Amino acid sequence: MSTEAKKVDVFFYGTFMNRDVLSDLGVMVDKILPAKIGGFELSIRPRANLARSDEASVYGGLTATTHSDLERLYTSLRKSYGVNYLPEPVLAETLDGQLKPALCYIAPEMREAPASRELVEHLASCVRNLGLPEWYAQHVESFAPKATDNEQIQRRRRVM
Repeated sequence: MSTEAKKVDVFFYGTFMNRDVLSDLGVMVDKILPAKIGGFELSIRPRANLARSDEASVYGGLTATTHSDLERLYTSLRKSYGVNYLPEPVLAETLDGQLKPALCYIAPEMREAPASRELVEHLASCVRNLGLPEWYAQHVESFAPKATDNEQIQRRRRVM
């Protein structure tokens, strides 16, 4: 029997779809494929999460990693943000049409709160860097809190 830990396919829809984010957390992956799963919709309130929906799909990254790496990632989220994500089996479709069974971590309960602008911008950047559709990056950006009048004035002044 090999001493190398067995890897499982996992679908990430949050910032874990970014190889640099994973690396910063000590998780090394070979490649991350752009993919989507049907039957779910994305929400970011205050962290990224999925809810069942017959009318939606969620884009993200498909990669392989170990169960111990997944445990470390999601234990860190639980400790840092108080959100308990649990594994659920899904069928991911790569953008070239390949279907792959994978795990996807979803929080059955999350206290609703506005998303932070920084998280939304970071997630939209991850979507773009993975080569996912631009309209989906704009959908992610729609979760950003609306700028106050003062913020809009400050932003206009910087542009001028």
